[in-house]
Amino acid sequence: MDPDFHSNAIPVIGFVAPSGTGKTTLLQKLVPVLRQRGRRIGYLKHAHHGVEVDRPGKDSHDIREAGALQVLLASSERWVLQGAPTRGGQDPDLEEMLARFDPGQVDLILVEGFKYSAYPKIEIHRAGLGKPYLYPRDPDIRALITDETPPAGEHPPLLPLADPEAIADFILDYLAQAPPLGAGLGRELVEYYRLLRQYGCNDSHSGNASVRDGEEFLVTPTGACADTLAPLDLIRCPLAGEIPAGASLDAPLHRLVYRHQPAARAVLHSHGPHAVALSLAGRDFTPADFEGQLYFPRVPVLDVPYADYVAKAPLAVAEALAKHPIAMVRGHGVYAWGESLNRAYKWTSSLELSAQTFILARQVGVF
Repeated sequence: MDPDFHSNAIPVIGFVAPSGTGKTTLLQKLVPVLRQRGRRIGYLKHAHHGVEVDRPGKDSHDIREAGALQVLLASSERWVLQGAPTRGGQDPDLEEMLARFDPGQVDLILVEGFKYSAYPKIEIHRAGLGKPYLYPRDPDIRALITDETPPAGEHPPLLPLADPEAIADFILDYLAQAPPLGAGLGRELVEYYRLLRQYGCNDSHSGNASVRDGEEFLVTPTGACADTLAPLDLIRCPLAGEIPAGASLDAPLHRLVYRHQPAARAVLHSHGPHAVALSLAGRDFTPADFEGQLYFPRVPVLDVPYADYVAKAPLAVAEALAKHPIAMVRGHGVYAWGESLNRAYKWTSSLELSAQTFILARQVGVF
């Protein structure tokens, strides 16, 4: 997996639009406003052609051409670091580029471009260009700047193109809602929550997920939609104290798992149909396939009455996960913990495949 999204936790907001829309002109007006608000601005632009800051015949150019992977040009006025691409001719990776910024000197990064990357963005749309809107296909677009009335239906909040003060207000208000946890953790949590949905372990709004960060954990909100969830939507919860409003109804369960299983750094709750189907038998599940038996020779199935789920499931699941990497609640789904989100996702996916294999084998008369 690539490095954590924006692991130095500098807030990021992007501006996306077709070429010729006026992104750079808007940013030239917006940066002074944000500077007056006390923000130290970093700027990242996605260039579609090669970028040169020196020329043939200069020492730095010749050394770079000779094979140096990074060249730092320094003077009394400024310094410039040039690095070789690491993606074999592909477009630059947003996370890798953001990691180059110094959090000691920058506390807000404005990004121009990278419209296909998953990060918070503001769309700029001009009717005269005849291009389609981006927001209907991009859940990461948080606001819309347009010179026309957008089509009927839901759309992001509208911002006035000619008012950089109002745009700055929106950006700072939006970023103020960000949980003070590593942005990389939030991005990674959203990514794995979406993977559970993508591969059929959850429907659009089912399941939940959390990741631990010290004495706190970040959890999906109640009613979260995996298709549109963003890191700023996540809820920060303490390991001791009151669970904030809006957190998943399973947040107390996640907290008890972290207390009972000190090695846990992530907890995933899913509703894989094959695992749920097997859990309805009410018996612990013994995988028949090689990998299933290697990973978990026995998967406990907990029988918690539906009417008592909220009250009784947290302790029952936490006690089971203190001894096992994964457990099922009869008719309700799967809970898995891991030393990382990747490990918890591995257990979840492996159990669903083992359950599917078991059901298929029984259908053809193996059992």
